[in-house]
Amino acid sequence: MALTPTLIIERRRSALVADWQQDPLIVVQVESPAVLPVLTFLDDRGRGAGVGAVGRRSQTNTVIVSRPGDPDRNASVWVKASYTGYRTAFIGFLNHVYGTQATTTNVAGYDVDHLLNRARSPGGAGYIRIEAVNSAVNQAWGRLFERAASNPAFLANQNRLRRTLSWTICAKLANRMPPNGPADANGINRLAAYFQTLGMDANEARDGLTSMLNFAYGVR
Repeated sequence: MALTPTLIIERRRSALVADWQQDPLIVVQVESPAVLPVLTFLDDRGRGAGVGAVGRRSQTNTVIVSRPGDPDRNASVWVKASYTGYRTAFIGFLNHVYGTQATTTNVAGYDVDHLLNRARSPGGAGYIRIEAVNSAVNQAWGRLFERAASNPAFLANQNRLRRTLSWTICAKLANRMPPNGPADANGINRLAAYFQTLGMDANEARDGLTSMLNFAYGVR
């Protein structure tokens, strides 16, 4: 099978969900590229990993962190939170790492998504991992969750520059539509059942999803 941009995107999505199943401390936001090798590859503390450019792009706004091996798991692209050219940066990453000749046409149907809403990064600081996510799924989560979660009144959104992958981000990566809100027990249970198919605890997933939604919507 030819290695098309769509196939690469789907393989990367599946690999990231599988990796998170094994290690919930996968980072999606860091304070600077210098810390990426150690924090991205916790299994060997970044041995043999390095930070490089996305093609000829300046490393001021975009970087690749990688180590030898399968690029689906061992290479990722990060952009400064304030950087606006992240969609073309992701396409550049595909072309640089996988040797494709992708254009914006090749990623139709996908949104290049910050794995943490960049509005949650204080003052546009920090670097956030980006991946391509199904457009319909990404936009549904955006309508439900991300706008509320980016509320600057939340203390975490004012001060934290290091974040890890969450239940909600993982559900989005897994192409799972969101519940209708924190009161949608059926929707939350549906997602918890999905996580159970991955061998994870359904109650833990249910509690995690509910807690995040309650927090985002100010439910006490």
